[in-house]
Amino acid sequence: MTIWEHLSELKKRLMIMIIVLAVTCSIGFLPSDLQGYSDPFHQYQPLVSVMMQKMKHDFLPSGATLIASGLVDTLFVYMYLTVLIGVVLASPVIAYEIYAYVKPALYANERKYISWFMGSFVGLFTFGLVIAYFVIIPITFRILVWFITSGGAVPLIGIKDFYNWVFMLLLASGIFYTIPVFIVLLVQFGIISAKVLSGKTKIAIYIVLWLIIWTFGPDPTPITATIIMVPFSVIFEVAASAARRIERNRPTTYTYASPTTQLGAAACMFCGGNVSSSFCVACGKSQV
Repeated sequence: MTIWEHLSELKKRLMIMIIVLAVTCSIGFLPSDLQGYSDPFHQYQPLVSVMMQKMKHDFLPSGATLIASGLVDTLFVYMYLTVLIGVVLASPVIAYEIYAYVKPALYANERKYISWFMGSFVGLFTFGLVIAYFVIIPITFRILVWFITSGGAVPLIGIKDFYNWVFMLLLASGIFYTIPVFIVLLVQFGIISAKVLSGKTKIAIYIVLWLIIWTFGPDPTPITATIIMVPFSVIFEVAASAARRIERNRPTTYTYASPTTQLGAAACMFCGGNVSSSFCVACGKSQV
């Protein structure tokens, strides 16, 4: 393909991503029930409002009260959460369009690595969201509200502050649990050795991460940091085992054997053209 054909292909895929993202971002403002369609002036309640009520019920401790300190605070949260919903719903399409665009330039083993990476990343990110929603966030808000009441203050929490904490903890937890995926990739490409994932180095990694979470984490107690590190250590052990297996099976030397046609001439493994100095004369791709 020429450069203009590549740009045209990129434009087409970007348009698909933008259209899908615009559609998914509008889902949050759809009425939550049929009465919202029949009587929108009196019965309209968007889906994003239902989600906000659900989060308030699940996370806000008893005795604490949400307040809107500004006229547009609630509207800001509406827009923020709607965009997040749209991005999450559109992410499979966005990921596919990006993969489809770069797929022709990838070798078979590179496609396998990307498929493995995407599957592991999505699975661990989702796991992090689940841990944050059902364990980390409820405990964090109980501890923080306890500090407020123990200091003699009334727990009146701003709605923007509350949901910012919720979204931040969800995102941070999801990203944190994907760290082992990137570690395995570093071993896969020979940037680090699998030896650093065992022995005293591994214990040092656990201690440093625990101290970082305790110091910069959601609350000032070591309880949340310990809860976060327990499942992470299990995932890290699985990743370390996979990294050691990858390093053990990696060949120590690489040899190039050019494919040949029935007539004995070197042929491109992609288009079948003539190969000169390990590169195809027709398509220009490397055969190594």
